[in-house]
Amino acid sequence: MAAIAAENTTRKINMYHLLVSVFVGLLLSALPSDSFSQTTAKPNIILITADDLGFDDLSIHHNPVVTTPSIDALATKSVRFSDFSVSPVCATTRASLLTGRHYYSTGVSGVHGGRDYLNKEEILISNILQENGYLTGTWGKWHLGKTDGYLPWDRGFDDAYYAELYRHENSFGFLNNEPVEHNKWVSEVVTNYAIDFIDQSKQQNKPFFAYLSYLAPHEPWLAPAEFVAPYLEKGLRPAVANLYGMISEMDFHIGRLMTHLQETELLDNTIVIFMSDNGPWWDSSNFGAMTKDEWKQRNPSGLNGHKGQSWQNGVKSPLFISYGKHLTPSIVERFVNVQDIVPTLLQMTKIAEPAVQKQLDGQSFYPYLLGDTTGTDKRTIYLGSHDVISTKALFNQWTPFDAKAREGLELELQPTALRNDQYKLVFNHNSSNLSYPIAIDNYFLFDMQKDPYEKINIIEQHREIAEQMKAELVIQFEAFKQDGDSFKTPVYEINNNNSVSVINAFGPASTQGNTESKAHTLSGMKGKGDIAFYDVDVQTSGCFEIYIKQRGTNAAGLEVSLAIQQHTTNFVFNGDSIQYVGEYNLSAGLTKLSFEVIDNVSMKPWSQVDGLRRILFVPCGSKFAIEDMRFPN
Repeated sequence: MAAIAAENTTRKINMYHLLVSVFVGLLLSALPSDSFSQTTAKPNIILITADDLGFDDLSIHHNPVVTTPSIDALATKSVRFSDFSVSPVCATTRASLLTGRHYYSTGVSGVHGGRDYLNKEEILISNILQENGYLTGTWGKWHLGKTDGYLPWDRGFDDAYYAELYRHENSFGFLNNEPVEHNKWVSEVVTNYAIDFIDQSKQQNKPFFAYLSYLAPHEPWLAPAEFVAPYLEKGLRPAVANLYGMISEMDFHIGRLMTHLQETELLDNTIVIFMSDNGPWWDSSNFGAMTKDEWKQRNPSGLNGHKGQSWQNGVKSPLFISYGKHLTPSIVERFVNVQDIVPTLLQMTKIAEPAVQKQLDGQSFYPYLLGDTTGTDKRTIYLGSHDVISTKALFNQWTPFDAKAREGLELELQPTALRNDQYKLVFNHNSSNLSYPIAIDNYFLFDMQKDPYEKINIIEQHREIAEQMKAELVIQFEAFKQDGDSFKTPVYEINNNNSVSVINAFGPASTQGNTESKAHTLSGMKGKGDIAFYDVDVQTSGCFEIYIKQRGTNAAGLEVSLAIQQHTTNFVFNGDSIQYVGEYNLSAGLTKLSFEVIDNVSMKPWSQVDGLRRILFVPCGSKFAIEDMRFPN
């Protein structure tokens, strides 16, 4: 009986997918083509991002296993881009997507530690649209800052759901800065919020910007049973069945969204953008790695690389843009980049770039949407890694870029690439795979118009082009190195406004000695001279109680010093996960906080701070149960 029930459920889902595909295809094809320049109403905007979805992870891109009827239907009625490039990882892509600027310049250079904080001075597309009468909302993955001042409700979004990473089932997080839980899968939650928001916007007769930031199919691979079952029936292992089930589930909810647009008569005046944040990943924390055959099946195009690399399979993303009758479906083969989305949207909405805006690095591809793919694109774009390398001791992908780390930045150490309209220069990327071309002095040069799969290294045949691109690589790298905004560390806000202010210990401004950064903790502090410094903005003066939050008990017996403004407190770690430090009266203004090991009074050689999570500032006299509090991760 259970098998029959599962089969019936699968049939229902497949029938729904078929109906949605036909319905969306018919309603889009029924709309005549026209230039969007003739419309008078401000267009709504829906921006959809998938997480770790490869270019080949869609049935329209010839994946032989996965079924994505809703996304396919959207694609066939969209302007599609065959050469759209993002960055190798999620946070850096999202920084460029929302600012129109190179991610390094926005302060975002990695995925955790303090390297995923978008500089407060940056102006986001949400800020611009909000200032021009749009209601703005985002739901799902944020990953551009985890403390006050950096969260989506601080960055121009009227409505925001900050989803816990990577909780796919029973999603929880923060809705407009308030903790919230759901007994639903995260793709459904994201879509439900978006549909409700669209309805509210229509009631208020305002244009909307809806940014749906799905978590699928980022690992751990896990999807509802009814979406996994069809792939298990095909004989796939549970790992891959869950991976494809996540994609199918996301596709199902995108179908719901598109259907709702039609039912509310909003489709014709809504720009819909679909893309991914980087290429596919081959491993899952709950199931382990894909086999070579599974990976080959998942990547029928045979693109080189994967997420985290500048090979095409790390940075090539789908890009579909529909706008009802205002755009004619087509395929654009010109190169475009993620930082081009903002200037393109500004031109589509006829909104001027703000005078206070930092210079956009992207450029509008407005003409391509109208069918004009002529013209010359002379720019070159630096495809930098999240794993930036410095000669500073103990430096890793989460270490802050203090003066010592910047000084140790050397181009010769970086895995990177440079891309222009025709050519791609790849540097310091592993080519040990027998199907990859051979590097010449650690360099590859590819003609992306003739060789989009990066199979032939033409550097010896085109030395002049290679030397020009090498010189440009040096110029751009040095510019990022010298720019004070690039790789900038977080500035933590402290407020005496009946809330708990947080400094994430794993995101310091500078470190010394044995101090070592990890993704979500500070580690390695065990002797005198091991220090972490933090940049702090005390926004409201007042009295604060200071607490330390840590994982584990290895720090027990270490004497440390915490100093900020005129206050310095020495205390011994007692092993508690939350430990009271003292009461401080702080004045408003920018300042530094230092956390330093003084002595090991326990005399135990293994004693060290290896799980420091947060430093908490609690307004004196408040009754917060901080041991029960949740904070954005």
